[in-house]
Amino acid sequence: MSDFDLRRADLNLLVTFEALMNERHVGRAADKLHVSQSAVSHALGRLRELFDDPLFIRHPRGIEPTKRSLALSPAISDILHRTRSLLAPEQPFSPEQSHRFIIGQTDGSIPILVTLMERLRVQAPNIELHARWVDAAGVIPALDRQEVDLAFAVMPPARLPARIARTALLQTHHVCIARRDHPAVRKPPRSVDEFAALPHLAISPHGAAISRVDGLLSDIGVRRNTVLTVPHFLAAPLIVARTDLVAVVDESIYRLFADHRKLGIIAIPAPLQSISIDLLMASARIDDPALSWLCDECAAAAHSYT
Repeated sequence: MSDFDLRRADLNLLVTFEALMNERHVGRAADKLHVSQSAVSHALGRLRELFDDPLFIRHPRGIEPTKRSLALSPAISDILHRTRSLLAPEQPFSPEQSHRFIIGQTDGSIPILVTLMERLRVQAPNIELHARWVDAAGVIPALDRQEVDLAFAVMPPARLPARIARTALLQTHHVCIARRDHPAVRKPPRSVDEFAALPHLAISPHGAAISRVDGLLSDIGVRRNTVLTVPHFLAAPLIVARTDLVAVVDESIYRLFADHRKLGIIAIPAPLQSISIDLLMASARIDDPALSWLCDECAAAAHSYT
């Protein structure tokens, strides 16, 4: 690789690659680049020769990237972003200007989004946020493809790749919620077995039979009596307030509904691992003035829960 003749490389080819990867269609890529389809096809031919791979395969709806193309995409995006940052004059970001951000969002981080919007509507009313659902498996690819600018995520402790920057936003704990006049609110269960025997509502965003809380309870040898499983965290407070069900949620979710007169808390007679909500973004974009400002706002929003 060190012997490669850079005179064979053309930065415009990487720009074409990026457009093809984003659009997955030769015609739309040509329109985005303001060139002809034949010019894009010619550039694709040169890219295939350069990387010795088809890169994109014809598909009824356009084109699909090959495995090699998907592997190249994060590095090419990084190169182009760094090149644009190098060549473009840096503009200071003003929160008073109009700007649109795309945030990767999970149910567990909705309280941060709520508080963030409370701040922005006062301090930066021209800012638009578009929240997009991502999960632990999809968040890094979404950041690599710049489908999201940053993401809130509950990530496993495994080490992230160097191209992804992580900022710890919020450490929160589990609480068990129930309607305020629930018998277990008045007389909390004295043992883990009594707690597990209560009629539980489980939250499983992807429909898995075992939720995150079930996994934590299984670590201490407990299987709870689950009678309802829902995919959304915010459904839990609304359902338990009107039934005899109980639900284990993170404390930040409960605090969104803390002024709900129908909700109470049941003490959990077992220690459960706390939850860490992180802010993730591409390391290559960490110096972007607009993203840097938004990261500070996210941190301030999360701090309100500490």
